[in-house]
Amino acid sequence: MEQRMLEAARKGNIHELDDLIGRNEQILEEMVLEGAGHTPLHVACVGGHLDFVRELLKHMPKLAEKVDPCGFSPLHIAAARGDVEIAEELLKVGTHLCSAEGRERRIPLHYAIIHGEVDVMEILLSTSPESVEKKTARKETALHLAVKNNRFKVLVRLVEHLKRHKKEQLINWKDNEGNTTLHLATASKNFEARLTVPLFYHTFLCALGC
Repeated sequence: MEQRMLEAARKGNIHELDDLIGRNEQILEEMVLEGAGHTPLHVACVGGHLDFVRELLKHMPKLAEKVDPCGFSPLHIAAARGDVEIAEELLKVGTHLCSAEGRERRIPLHYAIIHGEVDVMEILLSTSPESVEKKTARKETALHLAVKNNRFKVLVRLVEHLKRHKKEQLINWKDNEGNTTLHLATASKNFEARLTVPLFYHTFLCALGC
C-alpha cells in the first residue's frame, strides 16, 4: 500500500489517496514512523501537484516538517522549484517551516536564491523577515549565495529587503573563507554583480552614517 501511496503522489491522484486512506486510516502515520525517506508530500511537491498537497496536509499537517535523506523538506522543494502556490499552502502549517535546515544547514530561502526563484524568495522573506540572517554551514548568507550563483535580480531584491528592515550590515558578514559579498562580487566574472555590489556597498555605508 505504501508504494501505491507514493505512486498516487507522483501522479497527483487524489482518488487513489482517498481510497488508500479509506482502507487504512493510519497509512500516512505508519509511513512517517517507518522513516522510509521521501514522504508522499515530498513526492507531490516534486511533481507540483497542488491539490494533492492540500489534501495530504488536511490529513496530516506534520508531513510538512519532515526532511528527506537528501536534506529537503517539502518547503525546500517548493522553493527550489519556484512553486509559489505550494509554498503558500505549506506555510499555512506554520511560519517555522522557513527555518527548516537541510543539507549544509540550508533553509528554503537559500534554495530559492540559488535557483533564482524571486517570487518564492519574496514570499519566504515576507513570512519570515529574519530568515535572511540565517547562514549555511559554510557561513554563507543569502547575499553570498546570490553572488556565487550569479542571481542579479535576486541580489537587487535582497538589498531592498535589507534596507527596508535595516539589516544593511549583512553585506559585511563573512563566509568561512573570510569573504564578504563585496569580495565575491569583485572577484566574480559576472559583470552585473561586479558593477552593482560596490554601488550598494557605498549606499549601505552612507545609510549607516559611515
